[in-house]
Order: sequence, then C-alpha cells, then structure tokens
Amino acid sequence: MGQAKQRGSVEQRIAQAQAKIEATRPEKLVCNGCGAEVTVIHPVSTRGLTGIEAIWVGQCDCGQTTFAASGDPKAVQAFFDALGSDTEVTLGSQHRDGTQHDTV
Repeated sequence: MGQAKQRGSVEQRIAQAQAKIEATRPEKLVCNGCGAEVTVIHPVSTRGLTGIEAIWVGQCDCGQTTFAASGDPKAVQAFFDALGSDTEVTLGSQHRDGTQHDTV
C-alpha cells in the first residue's frame, strides 16, 4: 500500500491539509499602513512556493493590503522581496495574536 493511502482517503488527506493551513491562521493582522486591526483574513495558495507553509492576506478599511507568511525564513523573505519588487511595501513582523515586532 502506498504512503498516501496509509494516511487516509483523498477526502481525509484534503481535510488534514486544510486543517494544517488553518492552524497557521493569525487571529488578526495589523495594518502596515494605519496600524488598525485587520480581522477578515483569507488564505492564499502556496502551490509552487517552496519553503512557504502558509500565506494570509487581509484588506484594511484604509485600503492597505497586509500579508502574513510562515515557513522557512529565507523563503518567507524571498516572498516579501518578490512582492515588494514593483510596489511600495511596508513590511512588519508580528506574533500570531497580532502583537507586532519591529518593522523590517
């Protein structure tokens, strides 16, 4: 029996993958523009992004889009570098509960 079948049916494996991603969902994001709490947060596909476990995006009422990413630190940094290559982006780091670290 293959390893995938040992982990369950297709539906069970999909549910496990979704639960793993959902476990990384931050409680809130802090807007990089105005500092307001952003609580409506959506997952972004990480397919093809080696080293990235999860990406979350929220749109603040001020119009600023705020991202959160988790995974290998070098891969996360590469993601934000690519994201900011053609746009002005303010990067910050925060805990899962939304409290901020120093801005990067």
